[in-house]
Amino acid sequence: MKFLKLNILHILFILIFSITLLLINSAIAENKKDNKKSVIIYLFWKEGCPYCEKEKEFLSSLKKKYPKLEIRDYEVLSNIASRELLMTMSKSYGINLSGVPVTFVGDKGIVGFDSDVANQIEDTIKTCLKKVCPDPLFYKK
Repeated sequence: MKFLKLNILHILFILIFSITLLLINSAIAENKKDNKKSVIIYLFWKEGCPYCEKEKEFLSSLKKKYPKLEIRDYEVLSNIASRELLMTMSKSYGINLSGVPVTFVGDKGIVGFDSDVANQIEDTIKTCLKKVCPDPLFYKK
């Protein structure tokens, strides 16, 4: 019985790890597209989070204003692979997770959402449109 539980945990770990790798590979493939002039934002959010909903609406309005904006959003409450990606990116940016939403754009990793964060996100987008900012997935602090 102990061996069976160990095997199930091992298989579950491999499955979660594989899904995380697939998400990263998918992001890499998307990055190889011609995105030299696009700005990529990663948004990690949770179902039922009012701040997350406000940021999603804000980013949607920014997408209309900045057509070169590419928003990649990941729900982290029910998706283990998205949670793993969030933890990996947070570690790369050197930020401590204290809640959602979490946004990565250019060299910025931002936790939470309010009007100051909105201004910071838009300012970073403007900067990234003037100079090429790398895909946040590959950022190393």
